[in-house]
Amino acid sequence: MKDKAIIRNLRQKKESLRPDYTITPIPEGRKFRRRKPWLQDWIEAILFAFVVAMIIRNYTFQNFMIPSPSMEKTLLTGDYLVANKLKYYFTDPKREDIVTFRFPKLEEGTPEHPDSKDNFIKVFHPIYINKSAAFSKFPLTFMHISYYARKNVVKRVIGMPGDIVELRDKIVYINGKRFERGYECYDIPMPSPPQSPVQIIPHRFAYGQDDYAISRSDWYEPYRVEVADSSGTQANRIFNRDWFGPIRVPEGKYFVLGDNRDVSEDSRYWGFLDRSDITGTPWLIFYSKGIEYNKLFDTPHTRWDRIFRLAR
Repeated sequence: MKDKAIIRNLRQKKESLRPDYTITPIPEGRKFRRRKPWLQDWIEAILFAFVVAMIIRNYTFQNFMIPSPSMEKTLLTGDYLVANKLKYYFTDPKREDIVTFRFPKLEEGTPEHPDSKDNFIKVFHPIYINKSAAFSKFPLTFMHISYYARKNVVKRVIGMPGDIVELRDKIVYINGKRFERGYECYDIPMPSPPQSPVQIIPHRFAYGQDDYAISRSDWYEPYRVEVADSSGTQANRIFNRDWFGPIRVPEGKYFVLGDNRDVSEDSRYWGFLDRSDITGTPWLIFYSKGIEYNKLFDTPHTRWDRIFRLAR
């Protein structure tokens, strides 16, 4: 009896020492899968994140920075915004929509082409977002043909397909009716203390005069400099910044202008915007810095009142 009790205790101890899991043998023909090295895991994760980011950037949302005053007072220099690229997959732009687009290709018969049949007077250099102008870098030249990188631009839709657009002394007319959005004023940085515009620009009329670099400071004085009419008689059909058209917008095209028209290079200079070039619309301003500098830290001034504001 004593031996049986000892054997029973040994069996119980053996049972208690057994693991709670069972080992299943690998079936015939299957190999054991080794764990990936940590470096491979990191590389795959980074590549996956990069692909997802590119899909989001190219097809859904993209961030931009506004470097110029061509859309003031709507979008200010130093605004960082997110553009919605999904909207125009499902609908077409409407009048007064702000759109982002790729700078139009050079086509014969449009103002930027040297053999254009229309006579346009170039007043300003191109105004672009993404910190660089379309022609700021040297082009790639091959077989005597120059190729430029197409940059992103932001403007407001004024003329729809089929509309007749005209500018008379800076006033926009659509189909013979005055466009009610009106003229946008703007501030010009002045030296401190503020001086009369006559002291900054020696002549009241800017036409035919030299360019003047006005230093940026904390002082501003709003004013408008009248530009002499350089077109001669309107019968000559010579268009310029303030006298333009009438001209009909073709089907599938749009006529766009900057809100601050005096410093905006838009459809008056490079022609109509093709529907296929429109990539999205500005949606949200997530950060904004002014041209003024913080005197304590010597950093750009943050416009807190513009952060997380909808771009309209």
